[in-house]
Amino acid sequence: MRPSATPLLGRLTDGGGGTAAAWATAPLADSEYPLELVPDARGVGLATASGLARAAAAALPVWTNALDGICLTAVLAAAPDVDGVFAEVRRVLRPAGTLVVVTPSAAVRAPGQLPLRAVHRHGWPHRSALDDVGWLLAAADFAVLADDRVAFEVDVPEQDAAALAAELSAAGVWPPAVPDAVVARLAARGGRRWPVPLRRLVARR
Repeated sequence: MRPSATPLLGRLTDGGGGTAAAWATAPLADSEYPLELVPDARGVGLATASGLARAAAAALPVWTNALDGICLTAVLAAAPDVDGVFAEVRRVLRPAGTLVVVTPSAAVRAPGQLPLRAVHRHGWPHRSALDDVGWLLAAADFAVLADDRVAFEVDVPEQDAAALAAELSAAGVWPPAVPDAVVARLAARGGRRWPVPLRRLVARR
């Protein structure tokens, strides 16, 4: 499977040359019929060979049992109906199919990352999809096979940190409403790197 269709994830790096885009979809590399869902202002985007198609997360234009792999890239925490998303994933995913869920991580490991706490704790429609995503998967009848966290980073431009904050929100790795104090801290780091920790769970029906 090709790297994530979310452009920002291609700019998040782990310090060893790896990108969040490649990491997000790596567990589906051997899938014959995979699909990635990414955030969209009106629902979700379906990554296809010809680009992104828009759809409702709880009504995917996909045949029942058509896919052997699905990646939900930063979709769940902002989804208006998490139960509906899981019901639709179960419908289109084949038995024994693989589900990958990528979500912002709660990890705050250093004083310089403290602003992440405000980002992680506030503004999400469904914060349980961050803190308790493993439990949500189990409740939706998925067996969690792997749970990984990686501390990615992004370059902060010298100018217009607000644009980067908006991009982080659009990509689903920051909440839709970012506290002004966090944007101010981001602006203060212009020309340097900003931590964007992510979590990836791999599950199976």
